[in-house]
Amino acid sequence: MNNIESIVKKIADDAKLSAEQKIAEAQQEAQQIVRDYQAQADKIMQDAQAQAQKQASVIAERVESQSGLIRRNLMLQYKREAIEQAFQKSLEVLCAQDADKQVTLLSDAAVKYLSADAKVILNEKDKAAFGEKLVSEISRKLQAANKNYSVSLSADAGSMQGGMILAEGSIETNLSYEILVKNIRDELEGEVAKVLTE
Repeated sequence: MNNIESIVKKIADDAKLSAEQKIAEAQQEAQQIVRDYQAQADKIMQDAQAQAQKQASVIAERVESQSGLIRRNLMLQYKREAIEQAFQKSLEVLCAQDADKQVTLLSDAAVKYLSADAKVILNEKDKAAFGEKLVSEISRKLQAANKNYSVSLSADAGSMQGGMILAEGSIETNLSYEILVKNIRDELEGEVAKVLTE
């Protein structure tokens, strides 16, 4: 019986050893699977963080770009306002000149543009301040230039801030300061913008 018991014991010991080896192999395999899944999880986590970082960078670039556009638009708006104020100020300065300077300026313009008999249209304030003097000066300068046109002060007043309108029959030449400033604005706007931004 000893032989049987020793055979059984040997089979049991071999089975136990085999089972322990299989358990050890299974544990190693399980640990490898856990490590593999952990590595995959770490990779997924790194990829997600990299993607989140990339998206954050894209968002940051967009914000920077947008803020740059907003800043540029605000600067353009401020420049436009400053240019508008500069031209408005030039209009105010023209209108505020003393009567003698306006008579000289307007009579020179009238002699340059007149091509027939005309009526001079001024606003109420200028008409009262220097209307007759302007008509006399225009007539004097026309005679000196050998232009035999008759010039008179219109009974009607214009609605412009300053300057004049020359009415030659049905044709009117608008020499109001508003129009003069508007006409030179396109030519000078770039230069004024450059000066204002220096």
